[in-house]
Amino acid sequence: MADKNLENLIVKIVKKVIKKEIRNLNQDNLPIVFTESNPALDHWQNPDTPEEVIDDLQIIPYSKLPDKEDIELERKLRELKFKQELRKDWISFLVKDVIVYSATMIFILTIVGFYLFRI
Repeated sequence: MADKNLENLIVKIVKKVIKKEIRNLNQDNLPIVFTESNPALDHWQNPDTPEEVIDDLQIIPYSKLPDKEDIELERKLRELKFKQELRKDWISFLVKDVIVYSATMIFILTIVGFYLFRI
């Protein structure tokens, strides 16, 4: 209930601020629009006043709960990221610990064997 009251309060404040800004505008602050470059603007007119347009705005609630499909997609995305991280960790483990360690041991044993054979 408090969220609904807060939302209504925010909507009222935003509408008041927009109305105040529109009232503060004067012809000197408006941007210049050349009709040669924008011919579609020649016949455009809005019959409503800015205040009426602001009052008719549809405000979408800011606290929209995610749909079931969104929740399912988020879960699948987390699973894919987890699997990707797991694969990366396994590849790193294999390269660093298994291959490098084995190659180092074979190299050391080869050197030791060569020196023992020469003695």
